[in-house]
Amino acid sequence: MTALSQAMLFLSSYSPLLAVFALLNTFGKGVPSIVCAALAVVGAASLPLMLTLNASTAAQPVHIATASPRDGDVLAYIASYLVPFASINAQTMRERVAVGIFIGLIAVLYVRTEMFYVNPLLALVGLRVFAVQTPNGTPVVLLCRRRFIQSNSTITARRFSDYVWMEKRA
Repeated sequence: MTALSQAMLFLSSYSPLLAVFALLNTFGKGVPSIVCAALAVVGAASLPLMLTLNASTAAQPVHIATASPRDGDVLAYIASYLVPFASINAQTMRERVAVGIFIGLIAVLYVRTEMFYVNPLLALVGLRVFAVQTPNGTPVVLLCRRRFIQSNSTITARRFSDYVWMEKRA
């Protein structure tokens, strides 16, 4: 996955928060709110683009030994990062820089740990997250629209990153 793709997925995961920042004038009225709104729109628009680009990669069978839902990861992400930020009202430049540094740190960690699947917009478009283990013991995160994945089954998926896969739509 390219750095641009990673950045777009991060931005899409933060687009709801950026929209809240714009609505609440968190960083001030005028230009700061317009920038937040623009980034929210770009982030939200980048998700369908990323899903389309992923649809063009070759699909292959993925053998599943075990699977368990991980949808709670998205809720934990929202509760621990997005909700606390929504209440921030950074009035001074010092406060704005501090919030920016913290968001930058989260961005780096999000990208380095390949947590692309932890994205509230993916959940909004109906994608669910499963922790899957292949028969040889390889752990994989699978994004799909299914509610249940049977153990000892095979699905067709496309590689999103080294260990994040997305099921090919039928």
